[in-house]
Amino acid sequence: MKTQFATAAAILALAGAAEAKATFTTFDVASVWSINSGNTVTGKYNNGTGGESFVRTADGTITPFAVANAISTDAMSINDGGAVAGNYDDSSDVEHGFVRTADGTITTFDVPGASNTFPLSINNGGKIAGYFMDSAGHQHGFLRAAADRIKKFDVPNALSTDAVDINRNGEIVGSYTDSGGHGHGFVRAPDGTIATFDVSGGTGTAPTGINSKGVVTGSYFSNGTKNGFVRMPDGSITTFSETGCDLSPAGVNRKGEIAGVCYNLVNRKFDLGFFRRANGSIRTFHVPGTRTGATYPTGINDSGAIAGTTYSLGGFLRIP
Repeated sequence: MKTQFATAAAILALAGAAEAKATFTTFDVASVWSINSGNTVTGKYNNGTGGESFVRTADGTITPFAVANAISTDAMSINDGGAVAGNYDDSSDVEHGFVRTADGTITTFDVPGASNTFPLSINNGGKIAGYFMDSAGHQHGFLRAAADRIKKFDVPNALSTDAVDINRNGEIVGSYTDSGGHGHGFVRAPDGTIATFDVSGGTGTAPTGINSKGVVTGSYFSNGTKNGFVRMPDGSITTFSETGCDLSPAGVNRKGEIAGVCYNLVNRKFDLGFFRRANGSIRTFHVPGTRTGATYPTGINDSGAIAGTTYSLGGFLRIP
């Protein structure tokens, strides 16, 4: 549907009416960054110091955790086996990577030669993708396999490379910046081959997710507005937009369903979540009971469950 955003009340009324069949659960954490197929989520725990992360299982059990001696621990991604990847900040303000297994065992790592390491995604095989900074402050992609085998990579001739997601097949998606400072998308195949792409007629192509079939989603700019796109494995691209919104897709599931944020161009206190079906229809929503309605989805799993963060109620889980 197309939402006109005439008033704040109209925004929430339209979003609320569309959510009659969805079930929402909220829980007291600072932020949620990832969801797996079992509706287990991970992110930042609200412990008053900003130092811990958490895992919340489908039964509601929340387990906080932190890397030993870390100033801050940031869980970014969880796979179907319950393994979590993320980064932590040491007392010298240096960022390192970690992986936490389902039994709570934490292993830390760094990309060799990196000044800072930022893991962003872990797949079901335990492979981790992300980016690292070199001593000159330049950004590069990396892939960490088992036993701490790490491969560095860059898009050819890129000024910077940012790997943001890895699927179960080992395909990595992300963005890169050229020498002119312009952003583009890329997909890296398991054999290391890199394909670059742009949304036709747009600027600033920024992929955010890839599903197990190799379908990619993300955002781009057109006429000053941020819109969404879907890129199929054959390279064909479909774009989508929503009236009154800057769209920021967060992820795409195996069915081709996409969740993300509809940033309200009239009143940012009323940012909404959105759910796009594979047929292209878009539904906006907010978590009931939030003080302003501000709802920020960050992940969607293959059953269509959406996780994210609200402005006033902490984390949320939306079950269709």
